[in-house]
Amino acid sequence: MRVLTRSAVILLCAALQACSTSPSGRTQLTVPQQVSSVYSEVNMRLQLVTTADAKSKCADNDCDSRKEFDLRVARLGEQLASKSFELYPDLRERIGQFEFLIAEKGEPGTTSNAGGSVVIFAGTRSLELSDPALAFVLAREMGHVIARHHNENTATKIIVGVLAQVLFPVTGIVRSLALIPGASSAAAATATTAGATAGTSTAAITATATAASFLGSKAVISAYWPQQLKEADAIALTVLARMGFDPQTTADALGAVEARLDESSWPRDLKASSNHVAQVAQGPRLDKERAAQILNSAPPKLTYVGGNQETGANIPGSPARAQ
Repeated sequence: MRVLTRSAVILLCAALQACSTSPSGRTQLTVPQQVSSVYSEVNMRLQLVTTADAKSKCADNDCDSRKEFDLRVARLGEQLASKSFELYPDLRERIGQFEFLIAEKGEPGTTSNAGGSVVIFAGTRSLELSDPALAFVLAREMGHVIARHHNENTATKIIVGVLAQVLFPVTGIVRSLALIPGASSAAAATATTAGATAGTSTAAITATATAASFLGSKAVISAYWPQQLKEADAIALTVLARMGFDPQTTADALGAVEARLDESSWPRDLKASSNHVAQVAQGPRLDKERAAQILNSAPPKLTYVGGNQETGANIPGSPARAQ
């Protein structure tokens, strides 16, 4: 079976004029925003359905910590969204707003869609992230939206699907002969006979094409995932800098939590991001003593404080602030 390479996808993308440039200058596949929104929403929901739920009940203290975490996500998310729209004015042409949701899932993680919905799994609470670390986690997921990574992944799946049908065209030919208006009865009979006598073969071809499409798109997306992750990291650092978090502060906050990360997919990616941020900061890696100090420091007590941050006027429903 012919291998579906990223180079082949890029060539087809260029032929179809379905290419753009990523924030880092990388050639990027593209489809209309409406298509990407639908595809990415389905993928996000599938990920949520296939992730184990968290325990629904909580003790009093645990419930308080859950509420505090949710308030921090709301506060930081609102600030990050405001800074993102300042830095990327064309973003409003694609999404109206960012929406931050908590999914009661047992493991740590995040996911998002092309429309600006950012979901953080409740299991992330167990990592006890400081504000710089939690802000980075949220901003990194927003970075995938800003960099059109959902759009790129959707385009990859569609284009690889087209390539798979080109590589295994028999099923499509048989179906087409039977569906062409005005086709002769002999041609239709031939198509029907071919389908009947080679039903097993046709089914095998269909299954092979489907498998090639799925595995091919997964392989291509995996090939450029490390670059997508670095692009999201860079965008996150840019947005955090606008909020007043310097790279070294963020690197220290992420380094402090590395010991709590296992080798499953999302924690492994967060470790990779932590290393990337440390490289950007160009400071010394966090030692164990300093990491323990950060982890053992008391988290900020959060309350909602009314007021415009610029004018100081009291406005109900303004972001929560650390006290």
